[in-house]
Amino acid sequence: MVNLGMLKRESMSDKASQEAEEETVEEEPVVKTREPLSVLEILQLVNHRDLLLADTHIQELERECELLSLLPTPTTPTLTPTLCPSTPPAMIPLSSSSIDDSLSSNATLDSSRRKAKDVELLYEALQKEMWDVVRESLRQPSAGPNLGLVVLVIQQEDHADAAWALREETKPEREGPQVQPSHRPRRLKMKWRQAVAEAADWSLPHQVDTQAGQLASYLERLRSRMVDDLDAARRNAVSIYPEEFAAFQVYVESYHRAVAKRLRTITSGPLQITDVYSLLDWFYNIYNRDVLGTIGTISPINYSPLEAILPQDTVDRLEQDCISIVREKVTTELMQVLDEEERRWAQSLHIEEYQSHLARSVIQRLKVDLDRSTSVNQFLGARVARCSLTGLADFLYNFQRKVEMFHETQAEFGDRGDGYVSRTIALVNCCPPLRSFVERCRQCDPQGSEESGPRANSSLDRIVNQSVKVLTDRLFEHIRPFFDKLIKRKWLNNTEAFEAIEASIKQHFKRFRRMDAPPYQTLVGEVHRRVLVEYVRAIMRGRVICTSSKMRKRMAFRLQDEAKQLKGLFKDLESSSSWLDSVICHLADIILLEDTPSIQMEVAVLVKEFPDIRKKHVSTLLNIRGMMRQAERQEILNIVKDFECSSVLMCRDHALFSDIPITSEVHCISLGFLRLAMTVSNWFSEHRPRRNRRTSARNAMPQPAENMEDVNKLQTEE
Repeated sequence: MVNLGMLKRESMSDKASQEAEEETVEEEPVVKTREPLSVLEILQLVNHRDLLLADTHIQELERECELLSLLPTPTTPTLTPTLCPSTPPAMIPLSSSSIDDSLSSNATLDSSRRKAKDVELLYEALQKEMWDVVRESLRQPSAGPNLGLVVLVIQQEDHADAAWALREETKPEREGPQVQPSHRPRRLKMKWRQAVAEAADWSLPHQVDTQAGQLASYLERLRSRMVDDLDAARRNAVSIYPEEFAAFQVYVESYHRAVAKRLRTITSGPLQITDVYSLLDWFYNIYNRDVLGTIGTISPINYSPLEAILPQDTVDRLEQDCISIVREKVTTELMQVLDEEERRWAQSLHIEEYQSHLARSVIQRLKVDLDRSTSVNQFLGARVARCSLTGLADFLYNFQRKVEMFHETQAEFGDRGDGYVSRTIALVNCCPPLRSFVERCRQCDPQGSEESGPRANSSLDRIVNQSVKVLTDRLFEHIRPFFDKLIKRKWLNNTEAFEAIEASIKQHFKRFRRMDAPPYQTLVGEVHRRVLVEYVRAIMRGRVICTSSKMRKRMAFRLQDEAKQLKGLFKDLESSSSWLDSVICHLADIILLEDTPSIQMEVAVLVKEFPDIRKKHVSTLLNIRGMMRQAERQEILNIVKDFECSSVLMCRDHALFSDIPITSEVHCISLGFLRLAMTVSNWFSEHRPRRNRRTSARNAMPQPAENMEDVNKLQTEE
């Protein structure tokens, strides 16, 4: 800290040396009173910034004015004493002493007034230099001694104010008006605070050349200048001030008010939305964190005197502007984007495009406001998210309706070329990013999205499900005829039908893979399910009836082999519906197994994994494997009956057999095949030559009769 006492002694040393020189010039050792400095000499001291000495001489001049003001105020001399009424006025004699006294009093009064005016002019010049020093101290690497002189002047003037106040309290009241009213107290400390405020206002940049939408750059310059100036004030100036000045707090409050003044000017006119977000972010976050927070780390700050840099009603108005602009976007701009996209669908249907710019365009328009508002604060982000989600739900409903009309139009005109498939995939690919953005809006405003969120997701689900159905139906238009060739006598020796199904699926999925996840998972899962449904339906038609153990093994092994191939196929296609892979193997095992307990266990596993299987399905399987004994069939069918009774709720995710109805016609055809097979078997058994070495065959001769009895019992089954 600069030693203020040393500064005071140095400032007064010039005065003492001048007086010493005057005394040495005198030849006679006669003590003479020092002549006061003239106004011009004092002004030169001020201009040379010898501020303390100048203030001392100004106070001396001010005391002379006070002494002159204490002289008795002259009254108008009585020129007409008691006279005889007959004496004319022109003949009244005037006293020469009265005239001299009157002239002397008027000269004193004029001198007092001139000196008082000189004092005020000198004080104005002194303060101008003082406040220039205060302002310049922010830009100098070191404040130097001049700022210390300013402090000494302020302290000296404070003492003079205190002495004046004491005299005013103790002096008796004088009769008559005072010649010249005193300008005390001068309150230089208060004016110093004003000077610091003016210096802060002078230093901070003004918004002159800032263009619309570029407010963030101006606010950054404002932040940088305030932090730099206060850091410089702390390093260069604050240490010179005594503690009672609370200099750093005064500087902080002055800059704070200067910033608030600029922000009020900015918000008095219209603002673009980007400038509104920048201003709100600066108000809520940057100013407190990067300005006051940074300054507070270098020196303690009392935050209580600092008022908000923006009035609350102004902040509310700015936030409402944000909501209004977002509402306008989601109601007007998004519909224009959707209309333009719909026109492109018809114009580019012959072009294979698997991606659409619709989702990105919509999200970019809304994401800007959501990002900026959430960066401001959570409350504003929630309000913007609620407004965005409400408008987005309406937009997605309109999007869904236009997608439905697109598919209906294509179905009506039969224009389902390659461009139609790619356009369908492109529309589906819009859904994942839009769904992610809907979820983000819901996270920003969980309570306000209870209605809009499900409504938006419902529209997206409809778009995905319809597109998946369109593509799946298109695939099955090609492969359904091949399923009609499965599970026949010819199928046991010919793999062409199955290979055609497998090849067609692979060919279609070369394009279907262009669909993004998770809709792709929905598509491949639905194709996986429908392929297995059609395959099991082909089995349940009962077009192959096994009449021997060899035939059962042949059929079961073929089923297991194709089940393995289907499993590998859909694994390569990244299907997540692996629960479907076991159904054909279970059916094959039921056909293959010989003993009833093993078949019962396999049926129990099948029913547990596929709760929608019914008794008729299992009965058809028993027909296919050639099981005709009523007792054995009933033991196995009871397993299904027990599970049907205990299964109250069926898991729809694992529903497969509910799409595979079993008609009575199929059952009758199966029985007819069984009767014919048993008749042929009996005929061969009766007409085959008997051989002694095959006694086991002779012992088995009554078996066909028992089988025929079982066949007759099947007519009354179920």
